[in-house]
Amino acid sequence: MFKKKNLIILLIILFTGCEYKPIYSDVNKTIYKIVITEITGDKNLNKFIMENIDRNSQKDSNEIVNLKINTIYEKNILAKNTTGTVTDYQVKAITTFIIEQRKEEKSFTVNEKFNYQKMSDKYEERNYEKNIKKNLAKSISQKLILRLSIPQ
Repeated sequence: MFKKKNLIILLIILFTGCEYKPIYSDVNKTIYKIVITEITGDKNLNKFIMENIDRNSQKDSNEIVNLKINTIYEKNILAKNTTGTVTDYQVKAITTFIIEQRKEEKSFTVNEKFNYQKMSDKYEERNYEKNIKKNLAKSISQKLILRLSIPQ
């Protein structure tokens, strides 16, 4: 009886002392202001990337990160049918970031690809490609924020 009470008390103390915290819980919490100094490449993709970066930037932070962005967006034919008409496309976004932080300059590149089938309606296909660009930009922005949040 006495051993059971001691065991229960010991287990309660051990379990309440443990703290569960996800590994990347603080990753998207930026502590700096991101200033985009130069941006070149695809205008639509850059616009979506800038929107995502602005959402993650702390406007009132004292620590400033200067950022230069260069994007290359390509739409390639992936497959054709027997008559020679295009059936599949591959879009590829290559983004190079040059980060200037604390008088240090670092550079890294993010490559994203997506394959999709051609649609019969051109309007729907343009809207679908626009959504693909938004998703690629979101993925690229998240990789940038992750890179900035990891101490180096």
